[in-house]
Amino acid sequence: MTRLFIALELPVEQKKDIIALQEKSKAYLEGIRWVKPEGLHLTLKFLGETEEEKIPEIINALDLVGSRVNSFQVAYGKSGVFPSPKKARVFWVGLIKGLETINSLASDMELSMVTCGFTAEKRKFTPHLTIGRSRGTVKESLTRRFLEETKSFKTVPYPVNRILLYESKLTPRGAIYTIRHETQFLPCDNK
Repeated sequence: MTRLFIALELPVEQKKDIIALQEKSKAYLEGIRWVKPEGLHLTLKFLGETEEEKIPEIINALDLVGSRVNSFQVAYGKSGVFPSPKKARVFWVGLIKGLETINSLASDMELSMVTCGFTAEKRKFTPHLTIGRSRGTVKESLTRRFLEETKSFKTVPYPVNRILLYESKLTPRGAIYTIRHETQFLPCDNK
């Protein structure tokens, strides 16, 4: 069994912006396990433990969905937390550009993976980039400070040209990600 998920990657420039945001937030947010640069990605569909024999079918579905998508621009901004400021467990940034395309892509990916036999996600898809996870309870005042101080955060737009199938191996020092397959999108002007 292999632990898999489908995601979009971030280029180095945007990772630097996210790391700077994390560093600034570390000054007052304690007990947060910050996502390392190599772990920064936008998950479209988590597949979980998957039989190796199923991977060719996943790849075919990924290629089919990707063949209908033009490359597009994405920019991150707008911070948030899950599930709420009172009980923040996940700290994230959202999208300020490319949201409609990513929602459409995630919807297509969800349908194709259900066709492949995966369980449909019950929660509404909320495109976000997880930047940290709480190890315990975070004071609501500190969570609100994070939301206030990061509300003007944004990255420059960058082109998204491919979708990736990742393997995730969990280790005591964190997850190790390996790209198992990539599907290139159709070329576009990236407006």
